[in-house]
Amino acid sequence: MHQAVLKAKPFDSEEEAMEAVLQGKIKPGQAVIIRYEGPKGSGMPEMFYTTEAISSDPVLSKSIALLTDGRFSGATKGPAIGHISPEAADGGPIALIEEDDLIEIDIPGRSLRITGIKGKAMNGEEVERILEERRKVWKPREDRIKSGVLKIFFPACSITNERRIYGIRKRVEGKREMIPGFLPPVLY
Repeated sequence: MHQAVLKAKPFDSEEEAMEAVLQGKIKPGQAVIIRYEGPKGSGMPEMFYTTEAISSDPVLSKSIALLTDGRFSGATKGPAIGHISPEAADGGPIALIEEDDLIEIDIPGRSLRITGIKGKAMNGEEVERILEERRKVWKPREDRIKSGVLKIFFPACSITNERRIYGIRKRVEGKREMIPGFLPPVLY
């Protein structure tokens, strides 16, 4: 599946998506969207179990795609797009997707776009106008982690398309400055 237009089926965690896959709630022609699993959303856990459940189904493995702001490992099989940025926790477009929005995947053209709303194809200006309306009412989710190392980690995260996930804060002339941590390039 190198080119497709699929209907969005969004979930706010991998656990929700996995449950839907196992209960047969995912249908051919859908794009399973798993959001809030990026660095700031949940620390960027691997989406292994959901991709494995999808690839184990002979119908779904050829007819749907999984898109996430989370990550995959080298064990991932099938149409899966990860590291979507800006992530949902930062209010990126993935946070604004609703059920049955149209998602266009064009791997040869290197694009991933929202091309319609509620199953209706629209031009880019129309889609952007509706996403702006959704952005006005979108609210960040409350932090799931209230203490510990992850409470320190999440605010220090940066966006994944800059090839870094976290940084270390230090004092420089009385100011707090971010020293970026480097994430090696990922080949897709």
